[in-house]
Formats: sequence, C-alpha cells, structure tokens
Amino acid sequence: MNTEEVDAVNEWRREGSELVWRRYYGPWVVSARADTNAPFTGPIELRIRLNIGGSAEEIDRGMSDALETDGIPASLLRQIPFAQIKAEFRAALEPEQHRAMSEPWPVPERCRTELDYALLVAELARMRSTGTTAPQGELAARLGVGKATLSERVKRAKELELWDGKQLTDKATAILNDWMNHERKEQ
Repeated sequence: MNTEEVDAVNEWRREGSELVWRRYYGPWVVSARADTNAPFTGPIELRIRLNIGGSAEEIDRGMSDALETDGIPASLLRQIPFAQIKAEFRAALEPEQHRAMSEPWPVPERCRTELDYALLVAELARMRSTGTTAPQGELAARLGVGKATLSERVKRAKELELWDGKQLTDKATAILNDWMNHERKEQ
C-alpha cells in the first residue's frame, strides 16, 4: 500500500448516518464507526481485522507479521488513538452543526412532538449564538404566541430532557440529526 492509499484511509468518511475512521497497522486494519444519530459523540464500534492482500510478496510479508504476533498483538491495542478518534468525530460533526446554526430552525406554531420541542430549543440556541438579547421574546413574537406560552414550551422541553436551560441535550441533538438525515433523503 502506497503513502497516498494510507493517507486516504486515515480519516473519517460518511457512510449513510455513520462516520467511519480507518487506519492500517502492518497487516491489521483498525476501523471505528460513529453514528451521527447516537445520543453521544463517540464511536459505537471498534473493529480490528487481518487485512492481507496485494502481490504474493505483500501477502507473504503480511502473513509472516501476523504469525509472528500470533493474532492481534496487545501492542496494537495500545497504539489505537482512541481519544483522537473521538475528537475527530466531534470535529467532523462541527461543520454540520455550524451550518445548522446559521439558518433559522423551522419551529412549528404548536409543539406536539419531541421533534417540535427540539426544533424550538434549537432555534433558541441559534438565536442566542447570534447575539440576540431576548431570544424568547423575539421567538414568541415570530410565532405569534405570548411570552408565557413560549416559557411553558421551554419548560416542557426541559421536562422532555431536550434542553438544560443553556444548551441542547444529547437527546435533542440526536432527534435533530435524525430529522436532518430524513430531510436530506427526501430532497
């Protein structure tokens, strides 16, 4: 495997709603999968497997290396940059999150479902990030409801564990990511 091939697999790639990281260590390939819909920001799967291919010489060298360690070596487990993988996953999600923060969320006039409440608090978070001084008041005016009504909706979003008073919870983020993925598929 040449340097370009190695560089091409030492990064995250999107596969549906998952991001996949892959790196080669001698005859072994390590991959990590992270689901953008998961309620946390980290891998859901870590996989190590023998990956021998290429010319007869490369196959012989790879088999020799694998036989020498008698399977997956403990030293390989220590080389896996798990903290880096988690950090790269978060970084890969940031452009998606920033893109979402630049446009207003389509908040419905009435909140009935968890998605409705997640859209509501996502819009409040977006408005706060843009420097809006009274986001609840402005959002209430935009929706044509009273401030008390909007306050009750925010309170309900907290009860649904979608808002902690300052930011979206992981649950709300998962609901919104799922909704965005669904919207992309329909376009």
